Amino acid sequence: MTISEKRHQLECYPGKTVCPDDFLDHWKTSVEQMGRVQVRREPVPSANSGALYERLHITTAQGEEITARYLRPAQGDGPYPTLLMYHDLGRGMRGWHHMTRFVGIGYAVVALENRMDPLLLPEQMEEETLERCELDALAAAKAALCLPETDSDRLAVWGEGFGGGLAIVVAALLPQTVHCTALHPMPTELPEGWSYLDVEVFAEHLRGPLLLGTALMDEVATPWGQYACVHRANGPKRHLVYPKYGHERINAFEDEHLKQLNLWSQKHSG
Repeated sequence: MTISEKRHQLECYPGKTVCPDDFLDHWKTSVEQMGRVQVRREPVPSANSGALYERLHITTAQGEEITARYLRPAQGDGPYPTLLMYHDLGRGMRGWHHMTRFVGIGYAVVALENRMDPLLLPEQMEEETLERCELDALAAAKAALCLPETDSDRLAVWGEGFGGGLAIVVAALLPQTVHCTALHPMPTELPEGWSYLDVEVFAEHLRGPLLLGTALMDEVATPWGQYACVHRANGPKRHLVYPKYGHERINAFEDEHLKQLNLWSQKHSG
């Protein structure tokens, strides 16, 4: 199949995972339990005078502890537009220096440190493991909303691969409008019975803007499921396709992400 033929088929693909009738009711309790999330802040020394760094120790609604990196502008008290970051499996989270680029355009950043085996693939997970990861992502979002420096009306989520899937999960379940960016999100097209955890189904409940990037040579996150996410999203959406890339970081997409963050922030503040 040529690239043109594949793209033609993908453009018509609606996805195969059926959204359960009680999907939102299924997740309602988990969203309500986020009110029990507690946050302890630990300063992280840095020589950078333009940003303040902290580690967040988050107690989830289930009584477990997860951690996240937190950065914000050194000037002013906020509230700041805030970006939630979720990283992929198989690679470490972005470094403090990389995340400071978002502080440079006025954002605070909360980046979840996944507590799972980085070599584990979604298809190798037990159902409860995947659900726990999605609950952790929600807990990190709630922790960000608990911080007085967070502007809850200017919330964005961003993730790559598995983290892109978590970004869509959070954007779909939070009550406020969230701006979502995801690069080759997964998992989609899950086994029968896992539809409550399928990112393709969460995408159906997106209301805010979506920027999604797909690499057509991706052999880890199926492009079919990614196209389905775009087709099923209900808010404004923009889909960037990279025919010659696989499951990897794409600098051109990250440039578009930065531009989009600036536009989102300026549109709201203006």
